[in-house]
Amino acid sequence: MQDYNKGIALMIFTTFIFAIQDTTTKVLGTSMPVLQFLGIRYLVFFAFAVWWTTRRRSLREVVTVNNVPLQLLRGVLLGFESLLFAWALTHIGVGQMHSIFACFPLMVTALSPLFLGEKVGLIRWFGIFIGFIGTLVIIAPGTVSFTLYSWVAVACAVMFAIYSLLTRYVASTDSAESSLFYTGLMAATVTAPFLPFVWEPITFNQGLKVAALCLLGILSHYSMIQALKYTPAVVLQPFNYFVLPWVLLFGFLVFGEVASFSQLLGVCLVVGSGLFIVYYQRRLKV
Repeated sequence: MQDYNKGIALMIFTTFIFAIQDTTTKVLGTSMPVLQFLGIRYLVFFAFAVWWTTRRRSLREVVTVNNVPLQLLRGVLLGFESLLFAWALTHIGVGQMHSIFACFPLMVTALSPLFLGEKVGLIRWFGIFIGFIGTLVIIAPGTVSFTLYSWVAVACAVMFAIYSLLTRYVASTDSAESSLFYTGLMAATVTAPFLPFVWEPITFNQGLKVAALCLLGILSHYSMIQALKYTPAVVLQPFNYFVLPWVLLFGFLVFGEVASFSQLLGVCLVVGSGLFIVYYQRRLKV
């Protein structure tokens, strides 16, 4: 149990880093092209992935996988999802963005029959339905607070859910190191080639923020890897929701964002349904 607690603590720390990372992304998005700082970030991340995955294995072993097309598709999805996510952050609040994005675990469950052939069952479909009602409450279509960028956040959640399902699929045949390598490779391939076309001079303050973003990206992935060493993913899954209070706090402190009652109600519905599905899945396994 002590090891489980260590993994849980690392996962909570990871959500804290994710919140700082996305707050930094929103700050940078107001003064730099999104493609510029994301291209730099993923080049640095790819360098980290090469170093990390080849510490104990040769590069040939790392790149040799059974599902090359799926590995490439995973990385491409993550790259495009990151671009959309960062672009949407320049138009809506970081708390609003993450409140909507929190529905991605529900989408993972909803899409699992299509991608993994898993059965969901009536009770879990009910939980998914309640979660999507919560997402609609947050988006609030037809109200003054509604914006089309909210649907971009939903699209990001769908893309990340598919990325997560493909990751689970290839995990049965390919190593975690290979998946990490291909993630970094394709995310850099999607973003870095555009750097010469969008490049703008970087000030000293911008350079510090870009460097911080790169380090935060590496730190968050490293922390998550370590958390998964101590604690199974199914145990860690509910703690992903800890990113919500962090981003709501940073959104208030940095940008003066104040969550509305409807947003908080929607978050409660999404998180509550997600936790219910996790609890129900554990009962089924027992």
